[in-house]
Amino acid sequence: MRTLSKSRTHFHGTHKGATLDIEREADGRFYIMVAHKDGGYLYDGWAPESVRTMPQAKAEARRGACLDEPRKGGE
Repeated sequence: MRTLSKSRTHFHGTHKGATLDIEREADGRFYIMVAHKDGGYLYDGWAPESVRTMPQAKAEARRGACLDEPRKGGE
C-alpha cells in the first residue's frame, strides 16, 4: 500500500491500482471509499463498528474491496 497523504483522521493512498480514501469521523467511525483505476467504486460506505483504528480501517478497505485476493488465471 502506498501512502499519498495522511493525518490523524484521514488516509489517502493506492493499492494494486485502486485509490483508497479513509476518513475517521468525530464519533470514531470510519468512512471508506475505494475506487478502481477505471473509476468504479469497489467500496463506498461505513466500516463495521468493530473497526476502531486506522490500520484496521485500511485492512477493512483491502478486504471489502477484494484487493488482496489472488487473480484467477485467464481473467
